[in-house]
Amino acid sequence: MNFFKKNKEQFITFIACGTIFIVALSVIALLSGTIMRFFGFRYDSIGSMILFFVITTIVSYPMNLIAGGLSKALYQIKRMNKNRAIVLYLILDTIATYLGLMIVDYCLPSISASHLSILVMSFLFALPGIEDFKNP
Repeated sequence: MNFFKKNKEQFITFIACGTIFIVALSVIALLSGTIMRFFGFRYDSIGSMILFFVITTIVSYPMNLIAGGLSKALYQIKRMNKNRAIVLYLILDTIATYLGLMIVDYCLPSISASHLSILVMSFLFALPGIEDFKNP
């Protein structure tokens, strides 16, 4: 009890940030599920769809870090020009997200995602990362 009194402000901040993160991720999950539905994505409930994207975020995050880091590093050390680094980034990040989505799709029986829906969302999730390749 004494711990919570001492760290009340940090605890409240942690809860508030966690809530904002979950709400934002839920909105992204709903939008992504709507887009994927056009390509054959099926789910039992909204909760299972949100859970699908939350777990996918956790599973694919390490792979996405490696994919993004490799292409950005090659661009920074001038081993690749900007256009090739962007293409490499899009390919690697799409593959990393695709694998994460496939793993979670395989493990969650309440979700059924087609390969096309997973590929489309993987590519769409990779697109915002192109902004990291701006010239310094």
